[in-house]
Amino acid sequence: MPSSNPLVSIIIPTYNRAHLIGETLDSVLAQTYQNWECIVVDDGSTDNTDEVMAAYMAKDTRFQYHHRPKDRLPGGNAARNYGFEVSKGEYIQWFDSDDLMLPEKLEIKVKVISEYNVDFVVCEGAEIIDEKNLSYVKKWKLYETDVALLEHIKGNLVFGTNGPLFNKQYLDNKPLFDVELKISQEWEFFSRLLISSPRLEIINQVLYLYRNEADGKRSKITKFKLVNKVIAISKIVDLYANKPITDTFKDFEIRKYLFNYLNLYIKRCLKHKLYSETLRLVKLRIKIINYSFLKVGFYKVLKKPSIIIKTIK
Repeated sequence: MPSSNPLVSIIIPTYNRAHLIGETLDSVLAQTYQNWECIVVDDGSTDNTDEVMAAYMAKDTRFQYHHRPKDRLPGGNAARNYGFEVSKGEYIQWFDSDDLMLPEKLEIKVKVISEYNVDFVVCEGAEIIDEKNLSYVKKWKLYETDVALLEHIKGNLVFGTNGPLFNKQYLDNKPLFDVELKISQEWEFFSRLLISSPRLEIINQVLYLYRNEADGKRSKITKFKLVNKVIAISKIVDLYANKPITDTFKDFEIRKYLFNYLNLYIKRCLKHKLYSETLRLVKLRIKIINYSFLKVGFYKVLKKPSIIIKTIK
């Protein structure tokens, strides 16, 4: 049973964001919910992040500043995981060091997670399109569903690090962010959690703003991104194949969309001449097709042949 005024641990990894992190921390200070600790974990910055953090810690003792331990792999994932280790809150809010919380973000999320007693809640975010006037646009809606993993794979339940507020007890003893992944770590982490069918509530309200990288870099497909994506997909397909949901028809839908997802990345890997990764995905595609998948597929063909035709295109 959560306390009436639970402590929220805000964990922010950072690397050379001295010019931006002040705005992020100001948005934390502006929260209407005030029982928080803010743990900033530096991933090896070479700018004046130390000075910026010293000023904020002098201003408010709820701010903490840590450096990623030298025995941990470089990267935001290790920084996020270390922040979790030193946190003391009942709830965990990971956040990025260049993004902004809207004032009621924590208040609304704490109220919902406490009221519904779920493992985590997820809110919507929006992309900043005008820095001067702080105008923004919402790119995705979060669709409520009884099979969150399926909607996540389909792209109807899209959220990043800033979206969820977790009950810390739910995360205890679970592997957190995969430190070996450089890209797609959020997708892998959330897909992994959703495979276990957690209790979650969706808040269809924009409660944070994020910045996109300049020149559309996030949308550009590179060999580096593809290699990491293939690793992430492999982990999720292997995990799901060994731990599928018990509902036969919902399992079929998940396997179908995983099959299509694999097809998409097989084409992308071939285009970039990543033949080893292509072969790995082909093997996974075979693995996802089990007896139950074929049986339900055959049943659906008898009822409506166009379904399977669309599936294998």
